[in-house]
Amino acid sequence: MKGILTIIVVLILLVIAFVIGSQNQAEITVNYLIAQSHMRLSSLMGIVLALGVVIGIFIMSISWLQLRLQLGSANSKINRLKKDQ
Repeated sequence: MKGILTIIVVLILLVIAFVIGSQNQAEITVNYLIAQSHMRLSSLMGIVLALGVVIGIFIMSISWLQLRLQLGSANSKINRLKKDQ
């Protein structure tokens, strides 16, 4: 049930993103630090969203790795204490 609900929510978000993207076809100029580019607003929104997702996944992966290392350390201490008894 949880999986079906997740799929439905993702599909609804994709439809909303498609509708918003189709309504933002204006051509804009994006100034970078060393260059500038002309692109559609919907393309820029998609690029920024994807970049945000990648950065979020990277930060969460670092946190997850730190927690896994702490858990491994705690488990090894528990096993060592069990052997000492």
